[in-house]
Amino acid sequence: LKRPPPAPPLSVKRPASGGPPATSEARRAGAMFSDDAYNKNIHKDAPDGGPGTLIGNWAEERVLRDATGEGRNVPQRHIPRSGLLEDFTKTPAIHRKADDTFNRVYGPKDAKEPEPASRTIGAPDRHAGKIVKTGPRENLMATGRIDAAEAEVQAEEEEVAQLANVRHFETSTGVAHCKPDEVQAEKATFGRKSFKREILHGPTADRTLTLNNEGMDVPTHVHYSNAETVTHARMALDHPRMRSDVNHSAMTGYSAFGRNSAFTKPTGHASMAAKDEELEKMFHSLKSTQPLRSIGGHQPRGVFAEVPSLATLKTFVHAKIAEAWGAYGYVRLRQRLFDVANHEGYVHKADVVTIFRDELAMSPEEVPDEYLDTYLTQHATMKKAELKIGNFMTSLRPILPQKQKRRVLEAFRALNPNGGEIRLGDWLSTLQDEDLRATVVAAFGAQEEEQVAGTGVNEQVFMELFADLAPFIEVDALLAAVLSDEAATLGRAAAPEIEPTAAAGEYSAEVT
Repeated sequence: LKRPPPAPPLSVKRPASGGPPATSEARRAGAMFSDDAYNKNIHKDAPDGGPGTLIGNWAEERVLRDATGEGRNVPQRHIPRSGLLEDFTKTPAIHRKADDTFNRVYGPKDAKEPEPASRTIGAPDRHAGKIVKTGPRENLMATGRIDAAEAEVQAEEEEVAQLANVRHFETSTGVAHCKPDEVQAEKATFGRKSFKREILHGPTADRTLTLNNEGMDVPTHVHYSNAETVTHARMALDHPRMRSDVNHSAMTGYSAFGRNSAFTKPTGHASMAAKDEELEKMFHSLKSTQPLRSIGGHQPRGVFAEVPSLATLKTFVHAKIAEAWGAYGYVRLRQRLFDVANHEGYVHKADVVTIFRDELAMSPEEVPDEYLDTYLTQHATMKKAELKIGNFMTSLRPILPQKQKRRVLEAFRALNPNGGEIRLGDWLSTLQDEDLRATVVAAFGAQEEEQVAGTGVNEQVFMELFADLAPFIEVDALLAAVLSDEAATLGRAAAPEIEPTAAAGEYSAEVT
């Protein structure tokens, strides 16, 4: 359905009252007063042919357009609207391009919706901040200040992070209660002993049984990749009754537990002519091999040969001690450490580094400070920057083999201990080397042998003393002199009362 055309306005439908309908001449006369009637004949209306009826700035606009060819607005031309006065609903057939006088005079209208004054008064200015008030130099200086501030904050954060990783040994109990001096430590008077292990496993075995097994040795100066791990199977290989129970291949390689596949190959793939005869020869050759052998060496092998290792550091320090102090180097090192230690036997890390640098001539190029600090920090277990001399010496020097430990214990028992201690003079009388005797006397804090002849030495101190001597001298001769019948008789005959340990040497401090 088509919509009906809109009805004409009432002024058109209703005829003019009081006269005949309007003629064409009346319409033309009325059109002179319309908007399009102005300035149609501006050259004809004036007597001299100049601009006739003009409104606004049309005269200037016409002169500007005639002189330059461009005007300030769109040039207008008259388009008659026929019938417009009869029917105001009609639209012209041709739309003329024209400019808006309001836009030209007042400017374009803002699309913003009008707001009441109650909202605009006191509202923030939307143009605020758009005016540039700082130049490029000030911006560069502000950027530099920000960068400097960020660098300072990052440096401060790094220091705070380092402080957060610092080990603090102070506890509430340690602050409220002072730790007793280790020198004054005593065993409990009313101690209790549990016999759980004796009930489950029988009486405690003799320690010398384990000290006679080489499978229990842990070489501390050998890199872990070049040493065999202490296991029950390795220990069983050195036991006369347990070795037959160990299941392993023929030990023809560099490792005791290396797999040997020569006897598992098929006969057609075996490189040997007579497989059975060759295998028989191989098994007979195993009787002369050492099942507890190891590669040895402080330097790691393979692709990790350039990686720093603790075994390499210990080996280098060991060579420096032998070069600086000779055969009794570890005894003198212990003495030098006790010279700068406190009465409890703790020495500061910086003092240890000073001894290594000054007296052992160990330069930072040979051993960097980072290596020494890492190694010494691992021993600072009880105090923040101090380490126990006894534990440090046990880690630094080469380990005493198990069989030599057994002989040391036998020599200690041969000297007839009284109350778990022997007289130092009894052992010094068996030494033939005057330099060694003087070194031991000085190590116990005395000048003459008579001053320490009655000093009591327990089993631990006796073991530590031989462990310090073993790296550079043959202790078997010293132990043989003690284990001889003459030394044993001397020890059993001379059994006077042992004097209290009052010497100020480093080994006397180990007694406590």
